[in-house]
Amino acid sequence: MITERIGVDNPTVTYGLDENLVPVVPTGGDASSVVVWYNFSARPGTGGNAVYAGHVTWNGAAVFYNLTSLLPGDLIRLRDDRGAEVVYQVTTNLTMDANDPAALQLLYPAAQDMITIVTCGGSFYSTGDPTFGGAYTSRTVVRAALVSITRV
Repeated sequence: MITERIGVDNPTVTYGLDENLVPVVPTGGDASSVVVWYNFSARPGTGGNAVYAGHVTWNGAAVFYNLTSLLPGDLIRLRDDRGAEVVYQVTTNLTMDANDPAALQLLYPAAQDMITIVTCGGSFYSTGDPTFGGAYTSRTVVRAALVSITRV
């Protein structure tokens, strides 16, 4: 995933759902740089909602630390290892309450070709969780619509 405005040029890793049907998030030493594509969502460029996520912080600033800076009109490029590219244009950048059911609905399938990128936002508060240490009060959700597909 490449987003020039926020300085992201990271490969994606495929993740899924855990046994409770909750999206798995990266942990471990490289978690701050991992961009996740969720295999329960559409593949980019296939006509549905391709869902991506990454941390805002993980022992410091993480891959989507500046996600709130993406503006409508900014481009997001997805390139595979053969050079094929799918380009999306940001349509919205939302801040949603972490407990708002509508935030979850943004991960659902859609009829139009789009991507949805989710990260944490708002204020961090301690929960004592041994892995994450706490949680955030909101989610930053960026949606972008298909602009072009270049196949090789």
